[in-house]
Amino acid sequence: MIAETQQTSSAGLITIAVLPFVNPNNDPEEEFFSDGVTDDIINLLSRVRGLQVAGRISSFTFKGTDPTPQFAGERLHVSYILRGTLQTWGDKLRLATELVEVADGRVIWTGQYDRDLDDIFDVQEEVALAIINAVRAQLLGEQPATTFKRYTHNNEAYQLYLRGLFYHNKFGGADEYHKAIAYFESAIELDPAYAIAYAGIASCYLNMWFYRHLPAETALPFVKQFTERALDLDSEIAESYLALARMQMLYEWDFKSAARSFEKALALNWNTADLHCQYGLFLAFTGDTAKAREETALALSLEPFSLINNFYAAYVYWVAGDFENAVAQGRKLVELQPAFWGGHMIIGLNLITLKDFPEAQDTLEAALEINYNGITLSACGVLFGLSGEIESAKDIITQMNTLHKTQVVSNYDMGVVHASIGEADVAVEYFQKAIDRHEPPMLFFKYIVRDWLSGERYDERYKAYAGLTGA
Repeated sequence: MIAETQQTSSAGLITIAVLPFVNPNNDPEEEFFSDGVTDDIINLLSRVRGLQVAGRISSFTFKGTDPTPQFAGERLHVSYILRGTLQTWGDKLRLATELVEVADGRVIWTGQYDRDLDDIFDVQEEVALAIINAVRAQLLGEQPATTFKRYTHNNEAYQLYLRGLFYHNKFGGADEYHKAIAYFESAIELDPAYAIAYAGIASCYLNMWFYRHLPAETALPFVKQFTERALDLDSEIAESYLALARMQMLYEWDFKSAARSFEKALALNWNTADLHCQYGLFLAFTGDTAKAREETALALSLEPFSLINNFYAAYVYWVAGDFENAVAQGRKLVELQPAFWGGHMIIGLNLITLKDFPEAQDTLEAALEINYNGITLSACGVLFGLSGEIESAKDIITQMNTLHKTQVVSNYDMGVVHASIGEADVAVEYFQKAIDRHEPPMLFFKYIVRDWLSGERYDERYKAYAGLTGA
């Protein structure tokens, strides 16, 4: 059993990061395994009340490097670093770890485990327990005991799930999501009751719909099917409620139900960056931008190097009308990953509002070159329309019509470009279709009207569409 701790100190949460365990053999198969153990220990520690654990994405930015605990701790904003090595030979495993205090580099706990490979779950629990006890003895005081959840007892299924999670978290596009789904499905074949793998599939399909990789009629039935299956199998998994909350928010526009699902997810695992990030977006939609900023700040404290969390943080700034900070957040994204289209687009969208059209064009064209789809084409079209380059905007409309023959281009994508060049009647037709189909960009429509479609481009009909989502 793993003891869960409750913070008794008034000093605040104890912050810790788990760096990727080093694989001395440099064996690719073994590397997946060592990464998986790191990931699982992060997940276990994240369920401990009183600890704030740096997320996997940010911790894994140090993979393949050998940072000092002080350097890693400063970058991850934590007080303690857990690091170690994991090596296998035959059916044997050796795992060596140490817990280091960032402030002075002092090693406050070490552990070494030589075990049979079949006992990997027990090893992970034993390591997590030792870490918890070490931290508790130093800082947290005596705490009541409880247990940690095992999602599967099938080691091969667990390894397949971790591979799926790797591709899911890349936030790279349809190919990566399909790879993730294939691994999750393989895990389920070995363990049909593996609830969190079903939740992973639901998340993949939801993201492919949201980012125009799949049409709603293809993706959303799978989101519903796999979310419901995950909840039927195990109603105590935060990831399942997060998938449910996102569907209720983004497609069903049922904000009361989404609020309940977010609250349930947070009660099950409050230490998940993606959860706080999505909850922040929910709060922004419902008008509580102050609380939304708090949630996104918490998400970024847990995952400072996460592309998706930084991306949504910028949207929260935009909704709040804080365009300068939205641009700064976009620049941070570009610095983190220049090849990610989202950072360039966030900068460009907010520079349009600030009427810095030349730089907006540079950044949006960079986004379009990286990710040629309806989202980036639409942004470029709006730029041209609002800056008076009407023929260039019409050329973007032509490109979107051509692209729509082979890829998803939303009605919103089309409508907002027509609106930007003053073609309100055509735009309204598209916006009505977008409302009918519950396209998620319409959740942002009131801010689009506020920032881009005011003045000479405003049409009284836009006001009605801005209030139809329930946000």
